[in-house]
Amino acid sequence: MTLVDPVNIRLQQQPPLPLSSSGEEYDIWDMVVVSGRRLLLTDYTHNSVLLVDCQEGGVLSTVRVPCEPCGVCMVRADCAAVALPNGKRVQYVHVNGDTLTLGKVVPVGGNVCGVNVLRNRLVVTYLEPPAVEVVTQEGKRLHRFDNKSADRELFKQPWYVAVSGDRVFVSDWSIDTITMLSDQLQLLATFSQPDLLHFPQGIISLNNDQLLVCGSCDNIVLLQPSSGRMSAILEKKDGVESPQALAFCRHSMTIYIEYEFKKNSIKRYRLE
Repeated sequence: MTLVDPVNIRLQQQPPLPLSSSGEEYDIWDMVVVSGRRLLLTDYTHNSVLLVDCQEGGVLSTVRVPCEPCGVCMVRADCAAVALPNGKRVQYVHVNGDTLTLGKVVPVGGNVCGVNVLRNRLVVTYLEPPAVEVVTQEGKRLHRFDNKSADRELFKQPWYVAVSGDRVFVSDWSIDTITMLSDQLQLLATFSQPDLLHFPQGIISLNNDQLLVCGSCDNIVLLQPSSGRMSAILEKKDGVESPQALAFCRHSMTIYIEYEFKKNSIKRYRLE
C-alpha cells in the first residue's frame, strides 16, 4: 500500500456496523480483522471475545475467557492471541468458520494489555510493571525494554502495540506518547503532540511508514514515523468521539473505529 496523503485523503463514511439488534451493550477494548470478512473484538465487561460479521454486523460467535480481555491480534488466519491483564497471561482463541473456541493459555511476565505479532513471536505490553517484551508463542522471554533500560521514565502505562516491518510502536496512555522500538526492543524514537494526541490507546499499522492512532482528543491521527509528522484525518466534526480501538482491512480498505461511549455499533470509513 502506498503512503496516504494526509492533506488530500478521502474517507467515505459507511453505515455503522451494528453489534446487536436487541440494544445489548458491549465494552469493546480492542479489535482485529479476521480474513477480511470478520472482526474479532474483546469485550471487557462480559469477559468475552466476539466474532462479528464485517458486512451485515451482528455477533456470530462468543466465547468467554477467564478474566477481562484487552488487546487482541491474529497469530494465524485461524488463531488469535488475547491479552488477559488480570491473569498475567495470553489466551489463544481459535476461529473455526463462524465459531470461536478457546485454545492454550500462555503465562507472561506482568499485567499484559497489548499484544501483537512480530515474525511468529508475540510483542506484549505490561501495565504493571510498565514494560514491553518480545516472547515466543509459548511465553519464553526473548527481549525486554522498560524504564531501567531507558534510564528514565519512558513508560508509565504502555497500552497497545503495533508492528510495522521490523519496528514496534507502543502507545502510552498516561504520558501521551508513541514510542518506536527496534525488533530487539532498542529505543529508536518517541513521538508526542499534545494538541493532537491525548491519552492514546488504539494503534495500528496502515503501511510500512504510517500508523493510525486514536485517543481522547476526539480524533484519528495519522503518524508518519520517518518524519515524525502527525495529522488528524478524522475529527469531532466528522463524528469522532472518544475513539478507543481501531482495525484496518487492507482488502476492502476499510477503517473500523470503536468508541468508548458507543456500546453497540462500530463506525466504518472506506479509504479511497
